[in-house]
Amino acid sequence: MNSNSSWTYFAAQRWAKEQLTGTELDPSAGQFLLQMRHDWDATHLLLHNRDQMPVTEWHWFEEAVARLLKHEPAQYIAGKAPFYGRNFKVTPAVLVPEAETAELVDWVLAKMPNRPLRVLDLGTGSGVIGITLALERPEWRVTLSDVSPAALEVARENCRRFGLDLPLVASDLFAALADQRFDLIVTNPPYIDHQDTGVMDQAVLDYEPALALFADEHGLGFYHRLFDQAGDHLTADGQLYGETGYDQEKTIQALLHRCDQRAKIETRHDVAGKMRMIHVWDFSGAGGN
Repeated sequence: MNSNSSWTYFAAQRWAKEQLTGTELDPSAGQFLLQMRHDWDATHLLLHNRDQMPVTEWHWFEEAVARLLKHEPAQYIAGKAPFYGRNFKVTPAVLVPEAETAELVDWVLAKMPNRPLRVLDLGTGSGVIGITLALERPEWRVTLSDVSPAALEVARENCRRFGLDLPLVASDLFAALADQRFDLIVTNPPYIDHQDTGVMDQAVLDYEPALALFADEHGLGFYHRLFDQAGDHLTADGQLYGETGYDQEKTIQALLHRCDQRAKIETRHDVAGKMRMIHVWDFSGAGGN
């Protein structure tokens, strides 16, 4: 394609698809980039198909497709990712939100009462979980926390994007939340074993933040610390929901009962039939002084 000529959005998409055909990449990634750039849905992109793309945008698009061919996630190139019907800002300081995380949000909204609750999104990253819960349940008082200042800045920008004024706390687990108790803690923490890099997508390894991906103790290090401390930060009826690795169903249940013999746990499988979520309650010490 000659970048000195004027091209319609339709022609640009067709060119991008040709570039991506024959690779393992999503051939519709060019369409995704244009939708994110303009906050268009598929219908609005179709309505603009015959419009000419400005030359400056074509230069951006040409470079963006070259970045796709180097396996950079399209969400980082666009600087946005869709989640629960909304577009969130993302950068390489945070994970790209996945469908499993939306299923976790679905589960929380279906199970938890629709009344005022104190909620903690622990390890918030871009803020998609906590912000979505705050928007779907305006009566919930949601706090966002993360150990990464760069991640918190992305979450702060997403709060502004959606007109929310939520507390954001820089904290390693509960270190800066020592005097607070919550009715609900939701987390999508690091849970990947450092030894599992061989089965991971190279784009994830190359571009997504290792701090948010990997945990010691074969991926259970974060949950070990969380299970040890959660009872001190939950109310008497407090609940914990979290995303986990698909191969951790037995090991995470055994870990919980080593940390807290009283606590109860249920697991949930995703639409692909893989265990990806846990719900824990009745922690020892929950609601204590």
